[in-house]
Amino acid sequence: MFVLLLVILTGCSEPVTEPGLKALVGGRLESSLESEPIPYSVIVIADGKIRAMGPQATTPVPKGAETISTKGSVIRPMPYNGTVKPGEPANLMLFNIETGKPEGIMQDGKWQ
Repeated sequence: MFVLLLVILTGCSEPVTEPGLKALVGGRLESSLESEPIPYSVIVIADGKIRAMGPQATTPVPKGAETISTKGSVIRPMPYNGTVKPGEPANLMLFNIETGKPEGIMQDGKWQ
């Protein structure tokens, strides 16, 4: 009986969140020079790499992820002629959508 209760209670615990899991939400993603921009995007980053990316309407933010608003920003790969796609290192540049001025640089999933 004790073992059964222990199994049931273990199943009720909160899932452990991944350390370093981030989601950039709301910015305009220009993932490459050839692709169409995604106006309201989500980019999920884990272990310094892009795990998922796409429109906010169809790309879920994982539970427990550090959510970073990129609303009002353009997100581009670094270097600019690179690509933002799953499996690639999270090397990104953020620019203010109004002024075009740089706002931040992310290298391997970490802000510089």
